Amino acid sequence: MVCACIDIGTNTTRVLVADAEKGKLTEVLQRRRACRDFRDEPVAPELLRRVAAAAASASTASNVPYRHLMIVDDPRVIRAIRQISPALRADPPCLLIVMTDVAMAVERVGRVGEVSSLIDSGAAGENAWLAAIDAGLATGFTMISAMAGIRTILGLPDILRVDLIMPLGYPAEHAPTVSRRRRPSTPLHVNQYGHVDS
Repeated sequence: MVCACIDIGTNTTRVLVADAEKGKLTEVLQRRRACRDFRDEPVAPELLRRVAAAAASASTASNVPYRHLMIVDDPRVIRAIRQISPALRADPPCLLIVMTDVAMAVERVGRVGEVSSLIDSGAAGENAWLAAIDAGLATGFTMISAMAGIRTILGLPDILRVDLIMPLGYPAEHAPTVSRRRRPSTPLHVNQYGHVDS
């Protein structure tokens, strides 16, 4: 299996090749699901750093280093974020926060940097998600609904935009399995809209 990811800023393609016989990447992709129920069990710092390293390895436009990451494992900080973020329904032992220095993105990439950095944060989040699964952890994406409040809680400067809050931890025993989750169908068009691959 071959997977390619395109860096928008430099229009370069990085290719990841997974061992076809072992099917490791396929297995991880099949196990990917959002998790909102976590065990009350701390996650080892080395696992958190492995997930953060995967997020950090995602491309940024023109390779400009505008991405910032933060691991939050202080229960008081997590509680404070949950109080102002209704979308964060999980009660995880830790969070991975993906942020962008918007001023740097716009200055170095141009106005498009404000939007392309959001795409880059999504790629960072997906990398983190796959690394979490590989490490036996679970996660998901959370919408940001109170940027000013989150900035205050985390002590962030105004130049940083929080793009993703990802709860991280070990899935609860009663969390639903992939086999019970109905995956939505995504049309695959070939060459032109309407030419759907069946």
